[in-house]
Parts: sequence; structure tokens; C-alpha cells
Amino acid sequence: MNKVNLHRTFIGLLSLMNSIIIIIKLMYTMPYIVQETLLYINLIICIVFSADYFFRIVRSKNKFQFILNNKVDLISLIPLKYIDSLSNFTIIGHNINLIFNLIILIILILKFKNNIKYLVKENKFNYLLILTTIIIVLGAVVISLLEEMPFIDAIWWSFVTFTTVGYGDVLIESPLGKIVAILLMILGVGFISVTTSTMAVYIINKEGYKKQKKGYRENAIDLIKYNLDNIDDLSDKDLEDIYYTLKRLKHNKK
Repeated sequence: MNKVNLHRTFIGLLSLMNSIIIIIKLMYTMPYIVQETLLYINLIICIVFSADYFFRIVRSKNKFQFILNNKVDLISLIPLKYIDSLSNFTIIGHNINLIFNLIILIILILKFKNNIKYLVKENKFNYLLILTTIIIVLGAVVISLLEEMPFIDAIWWSFVTFTTVGYGDVLIESPLGKIVAILLMILGVGFISVTTSTMAVYIINKEGYKKQKKGYRENAIDLIKYNLDNIDDLSDKDLEDIYYTLKRLKHNKK
């Protein structure tokens, strides 16, 4: 994976993490310490987003155009802690807070999609598997902490839930854990279908490449045979070309 794709995957995963934090925050009343921890994680992610935005704008040739094209990204840089403070100033602050959270959630989901879609477009099947593994492990870590579950059981639960198999042998009891399960299932439905289709395209392309490669090899050998049948008419240059063709065919076979 080159640096650009690694960067996009990293930003995509951070967007996913922030999305999960917002969904948990909106759907569940958390203890103060848990809420503060999530807000602190969100703050760190927003700092990373801000640094990324800053470096991209510095590197861009047309900075004004960059800002216009990425103006929506600016909203995702706002930490949730500062948005929550809106509810303390006005009567309708709570509604404004909710609207802002939903807007940021939508932006983060789109950000995740835009940064990860290259895996499918470029048929990066291996990297898609890595991303799937990261999400499963991340889900296992979260559920292990929430449910005080052994990590091996959490991994099993996360894998079964993500693949939407759902054996039901490991049960989730806490409301927050159930929210994580819902998110994991939603992600699982999308990722499993994408992974399956990407795998199919990968196999088809690979087989097509093999056939194409085989066709080239057979054509080259037929041409060499034809030339050897007329060896008396061949020049030194023709013989040299045959030599290099044979050498290339032998190398490709390895």
C-alpha cells in the first residue's frame, strides 16, 4: 500500500471512529467518565483532522480553490465538546446541538466512504480484508471493555456479528453494547457484500490476466517456430530477437 492510500485508509478509519462516537453519544446516556473519555478521543481525532487539513492546504497550489472544494470538511474539524457548549447558551441550544451532531455525522460517514472507496475502485482486495479485520478487532475491543468479556469471546462475537451469522452463543446485555452490535451489523452487511464482489472481480481479473499471458506466450512460441522453420531467411537481428524473446518467456514462466 503506497503512502497516499495508507493516509486515506487512516483518515477513513478515524472518520469511522468519530461517527461511532457521535452515534453512541446521541443514542445513549453515558456515565460522566465514559462521556469525557469519548469526547477526549474525539478531540484527538479532530486535531489529527485539522493537521491533515492544514498540510493539504499548504501543499495545494490554489489554496482558495482548495478551501472551496473542501469547505464541508471544516465542519468535521469541530470537536464535539465545543458543540455541546451551545446547549448552555440558548433555550434552543439542545436542538442546535442535535442538528450539528447529525450534520457532522453525515459528513464523517461521507468522509469515510470517500477515503475508503479506492479499495473497491482499484480492486485492492488484500487491503479491504485488512480494513475488515481492523473493524472486527476494534469492535471486539470495545465490546470487551463494555461487557467485561474475555477478549477471545469478544473476537468471536465481533466476527459472528460482523458477518451477520449471529449464532447467539455470546449475548450482549448493556444498551451501549447493543448499539455497538447494531453498528457492527450495519457495517458488516456493507463490507461483506463489497468484499464478496471485490473478491469476484479480483479472481476474474486474475484469470483474465493469466489467459492473456498464456495467449501471448503461445503466440510468441508459434512465431518463433515459424521463424525457425525459415531459419535460412533470418538475419542476425532476427536471431537476436528470438533469443531475447525466449529469454523473456523463460523469465516470465518463473
